[in-house]
Amino acid sequence: MKLTHKLCGAALLAVLGVAVAAPGATKAAPDHSKAGEGEIQFTKATYGSYDSTGGVVPPDTSSQSTTDTDPTKLLDGEFVVQGMSKLVFNEQQATTGAIKSWAKPTTANSVGANDHVGRRANWVQFKDDRLVDDRTYELSATLVDSDGKGAFKFEDTANNKTRSIAGATIDYKNTRLEAHEDNLALAPSTSGLQPTLHLAENTKAKLLTVNENNTGKGRGKYAVYFGDVINPADSDKESIELSIPANQAEDIRDGKYVATILWTLSETPM
Repeated sequence: MKLTHKLCGAALLAVLGVAVAAPGATKAAPDHSKAGEGEIQFTKATYGSYDSTGGVVPPDTSSQSTTDTDPTKLLDGEFVVQGMSKLVFNEQQATTGAIKSWAKPTTANSVGANDHVGRRANWVQFKDDRLVDDRTYELSATLVDSDGKGAFKFEDTANNKTRSIAGATIDYKNTRLEAHEDNLALAPSTSGLQPTLHLAENTKAKLLTVNENNTGKGRGKYAVYFGDVINPADSDKESIELSIPANQAEDIRDGKYVATILWTLSETPM
């Protein structure tokens, strides 16, 4: 900046010198311009319980529906995990042996809806709307085992008993990060996105780390998808796998077993 000022000063002195040496030169017209101001006041956003400004960040193309069939609405807030698709694994026969099962792709809207999407990859969506310069955060998940007996549980009402499957794991792969259309240019680097995610009971595992220090990146809504409807090499039908160990005949019965996957968005230190 000092060099720039010195150059401007030298040029101005040269012009003044010419004007003194040639008194007959035409005098410059007086400058009647005046600078004005324009201003706009920004206030911190307020948030409701649910996001009314848009739905699920669409995969692949912007023409895909942004409304998921899950009746749970997307949560709203300044810094929040907004929602995720429900994992429904392919039905299996009750057996004493080890079990592996893929999660089915999800859908969006009913068959008769104008924006029906018959198939889409499973997803988790989050939002960071903090007004900060050093934007760092981490998205992680935990397969919750609330009583130490196993994460997947079946309420066997006929026998007045809760049955648990111990030792289950869930493996996610074919990850990709998608940005909402309003913040496409703000998408963070994907260098912190893990290509796979392994969940064991009560063990937190990291999926995404964002570390955007004064880059202006990372703010907005984003979804991580597992698999791709279009690309067979990253099939959405084989991107989330449940593994159950053998020798659990006593607790594997004819019924629906349900587990909780807890997703957490947390600030991380620089």
